[in-house]
Amino acid sequence: MAENFNPITGLDGADNMGGYKNRVLWIPEYAVTTVPKIPALSAVADNDDYVTASGSFTFKEATGKPIVFICTDKTVKYDAPSQGEIEGKSFAPAGEFFRAGAKAEYAAAARKFNNSPGYLVLEDMDGKQLLVGQPGLPCNLSAEFTGGQARADRRGVKFSFSADSVAPYIYLETKIDIDTLLED
Repeated sequence: MAENFNPITGLDGADNMGGYKNRVLWIPEYAVTTVPKIPALSAVADNDDYVTASGSFTFKEATGKPIVFICTDKTVKYDAPSQGEIEGKSFAPAGEFFRAGAKAEYAAAARKFNNSPGYLVLEDMDGKQLLVGQPGLPCNLSAEFTGGQARADRRGVKFSFSADSVAPYIYLETKIDIDTLLED
């Protein structure tokens, strides 16, 4: 198989703001029948193909849709360190997001999605959507509540997520319209 090894150059004036937007989508594994996928290495033609999932989510119920979390600003974190042994390396995407407050709906979300496999979608600062989880390698959520100690402390629910992946990040080719989801 011929590989495309073009030079990797600098940013040359491109924006490089870190962090993620404060909107996160959660799609439980049990709610979907199809999931966007990255191609097998034998089907890769361009560099973008290595890390772009094509297709779209198909929900089991016609009314199914992703669950939108509006997170506290600057609390969405994503990293993908390398893992494994020599000649068996992969990536371990992991991160967290936080929703300040002690509303019953936040506690209910923590209970419903704690230890749930599924797919998480984050938005980077360029507007690209990252998919965490693939069929057979789902993203898992866990939740914890912090009530703060001093009256000046914030309280809320922190969701942590993790998955295994062949790529450090995967972009969605077909973006999900979060603005429309928020209108519903």
